[in-house]
Amino acid sequence: MSQLRHPVSTCATRAAQWKMWLFKVFSVIYAVAVCASEDNDATTYSYRESESTAPPPFEPPVPVLERTSSWSDVFSSEKVVLECKATSSSELIITWKKDGSPLGPNLSLSPDKSVLTITASSTQDSGNYTCVVEGKKKPSQTKESGPVKIKVYASTPKPTLARDSDFGEMFPGESITLTCSVDVSSGWEYLWHNDQHQISGVNTKSYTINSVMTQNSGQYYCQGKRDQFLTHLSESTTLKVIDPPTPGLQLQTAWKDVFEGEAVEFHCHVVSSTPGWTFTWHRNKQQLQNNPVEIINGDGSSLKITSVRQTHKGSYTCKAHLTSRGVNSGFSSEVMIQVSAEKPTLTLTRDPEYDVMFAEEAVTFSCAISVHSAWTYLWYKDGSKVTGSSDKLKVQIRGTADQGSYTCKATRGQNPAFITNSSAAKQLKVQHAPTVTLEQNPAHNLMHSEDSVSFNCHVNVSSGWTNLWYKDGKELGKVSGNNYNITSVTTKDSGLYKCKVKRGKVFDSDNKIKLDVEERPKASIVLLTGWSDVFSTDSLSLKCEVKESTHNWMHYTWFKEGERIDSFNVTHTVTPSNDPDQSTYTCCAHADERPLYSKSSDSFKTKNLLLKRRVLLSISGCIVFGIAAVLIGCVALRVFRKPNGRDDKMEEVNLFPTMAELKITDVPCPLVEYITDASLNAPAKEEEEENGTVCSETTPLPITKQEDQAATTDNQETTETNGGLSSFLK
Repeated sequence: MSQLRHPVSTCATRAAQWKMWLFKVFSVIYAVAVCASEDNDATTYSYRESESTAPPPFEPPVPVLERTSSWSDVFSSEKVVLECKATSSSELIITWKKDGSPLGPNLSLSPDKSVLTITASSTQDSGNYTCVVEGKKKPSQTKESGPVKIKVYASTPKPTLARDSDFGEMFPGESITLTCSVDVSSGWEYLWHNDQHQISGVNTKSYTINSVMTQNSGQYYCQGKRDQFLTHLSESTTLKVIDPPTPGLQLQTAWKDVFEGEAVEFHCHVVSSTPGWTFTWHRNKQQLQNNPVEIINGDGSSLKITSVRQTHKGSYTCKAHLTSRGVNSGFSSEVMIQVSAEKPTLTLTRDPEYDVMFAEEAVTFSCAISVHSAWTYLWYKDGSKVTGSSDKLKVQIRGTADQGSYTCKATRGQNPAFITNSSAAKQLKVQHAPTVTLEQNPAHNLMHSEDSVSFNCHVNVSSGWTNLWYKDGKELGKVSGNNYNITSVTTKDSGLYKCKVKRGKVFDSDNKIKLDVEERPKASIVLLTGWSDVFSTDSLSLKCEVKESTHNWMHYTWFKEGERIDSFNVTHTVTPSNDPDQSTYTCCAHADERPLYSKSSDSFKTKNLLLKRRVLLSISGCIVFGIAAVLIGCVALRVFRKPNGRDDKMEEVNLFPTMAELKITDVPCPLVEYITDASLNAPAKEEEEENGTVCSETTPLPITKQEDQAATTDNQETTETNGGLSSFLK
């Protein structure tokens, strides 16, 4: 009520009350805000106390920043962990800075923000990191830690691989150590690989193989590892483990069969890219030592025995060694040395071995030794050395100066050279030219066909000649040897003959021989029995004569059916008793001077004579019987024919011709052809001309060949059915 009464004072009072109320509200809000920032402080400040007293600012402790991870220099994808440590009873606020600038909100922090985890992604993550603390109660001071430097590398590192030996080849039993290192950062462990396969159980910086074997060969490389981070692979290194090479043994003197006093040299070598090999020598597996006779050079690759004795024979081998590395090879292949007490023998031969040689010919001497090897030969003529070093000496003969006594020796080796004894001597006799003589046997100036003649080309000395034969200046082919034989000469063999001999050079004969050949006279058989004697005798008389020849033929040889008969006269008689089968005859004439005999006559057949006689007798009987039959027939016709009663009678036929009429020969008798000489003697025209026979009564009757088969043989009868005629028996 009082307020209504005093409106002015009431408004003023209300205004003051509102102001006080607003002040209290803001004071409460401020106090709530301060209490919310303090660490559960139960102290309650009244409005009047806060209004009257301001608290001093809070001083937090100085924080300590520590790196809890192992390294501060990292690579992409690695992590760094920083922990900010500050001890205080009051609640603190922690913030993070890099290079003085606050870090962004996207940080990997622990719930209390005291641990910062940095996952490196690039070099931008490098820098100096700090942490800042202040109290939650206001006012409060801030304290900043000392910096921790973090370095992030731009690229992944690559390890370096090293080895304690640079041998291109290693041998079983040797040792090797491989070392892997990463030049940046620290805290690495290492992984080892051999040909893409990781070697288990090894993570150290060095990898040692105390005794290598061939299975350790391969490509080796390493890799660094730090937690889950892996470096690149290192460059690889090659480890090649091989067995020691087997040395090769060579006999430098090129022969295994040696003689006492000779020098022998050996050489031992290995095929290897590794230098520094030395060698030891062994005979029958016993090591040899250097001495005045058995000389071994500096590295042992050569062994020379200056003067071989029987004690030096045996099996030689060598071994190779790498002394600095303790490597030894096995034995080489063996070389067997045989030592002979006696010198080898030489055999000297000559080709060709003609007794006498001539100018422009060549002779070859050959020196053969009983032990074959690399010999050099020495040649001597009459004790003086001649040019030549092979096992053959060819002498091209120029004259008599090349003749003499030839010998040879063999030598091999040097310092000193070994020389054999001299061979047996071979003589060489030389003449200017041979004497070539052509001889004829038989030595007749005139030869007759069918004679044999032989020419001989004679050389007065030596042998080995090739003969060349000539006739009328032309060489005769297909003739060899020093004799030229003509077994049966003909007129075509007439000519001028000579010979030449060839043995490297061709030598002509000193003479020529002219050969004249005439046709040998030919015998012929002549029948002495005449035509008229055929009917009175059974024998034939044959004569052997040589026509157109004035030679004095002394005796004759007769042949029947190709076989000689005992008849040597100029004539030969054939009778049915000595020739019942009428055979074929030939003859040959002989003389005491050349030509000693004639050619054989043509064959003569006696069977044709008997045939002719039988035919003639048969023909004669046929003619007589035929005439008698005609006469009888005519008489019979005249007696038994009846007369014809017609007026116009036919003209009477004269059945009995007169003798004049019978002599008419216009129509020949059918048998005339058969009994002519031409029919009886049926040989070919050429043979008739050759025999020169003509059929007549005054000439001898020639006998034909067996082709004339018109007549029958002996003891055979011939009949003619219609005529009633029979042939005469023999």
